[in-house]
Amino acid sequence: MTSLPFPWPDLLIFDLDGTLIDSKEDLANSLNQALRERGLKELEREEIYSYVGNGVYNLIERAVHATGGGDVDGALSHFMTVYDRRLLEHTRLYDGMAEVLHYFRDIPLALITNKSMRFTRPIIEGLGVAQRFRPLLTRDSFPECKPHPGPVQHCVAAHGARRSHTWMIGDGATDITAGRAAGVRTCGCLYGFRSEQELRHAGPDALIAAPGDLLALFPRRAGVDNG
Repeated sequence: MTSLPFPWPDLLIFDLDGTLIDSKEDLANSLNQALRERGLKELEREEIYSYVGNGVYNLIERAVHATGGGDVDGALSHFMTVYDRRLLEHTRLYDGMAEVLHYFRDIPLALITNKSMRFTRPIIEGLGVAQRFRPLLTRDSFPECKPHPGPVQHCVAAHGARRSHTWMIGDGATDITAGRAAGVRTCGCLYGFRSEQELRHAGPDALIAAPGDLLALFPRRAGVDNG
């Protein structure tokens, strides 16, 4: 993790799962319930976590194939019904994330996730942070999703932000690749779902081990930065 401070940002763009929220347990419990009820074997949690980040269809497709194959579309529908009921059983903001959102209270925040709006909005509303993110872009928002740079470019344009002062923050290579392709700075979250090796290989501008490390990257300067 770099300790060098960066200029105060114009815009911070967050990923959702593995970055803003810890949704591991609810995702794994819902997926294994769906697999079990379809007569398929349950998967180890770490294997499930490695499938998260490229949308729900990719998650279910990989999970079904890992169990020996089956009806992916049927498993997808089953999972979505189960997950609808279990979205907020254990899902929470990562420790320190509430303080991060408060620290950056004077600058725009956006959210880009490959999760569908069907799940995203109830989660962030249930956690009380929906009002902090504009725009809120999900897999359904554009024809392309991360790692395509389009959603990131849309956020930059919506806020009139300087790309050099905009950051894409996420726990996976899809986030870093999208940010770099859009010409913004990138920050990898080592506390999330993906491996450190994946993040380092993607080449982010900074790496953080915990949400609170973002504060050290952007120290406030009295009389210069807002707040």
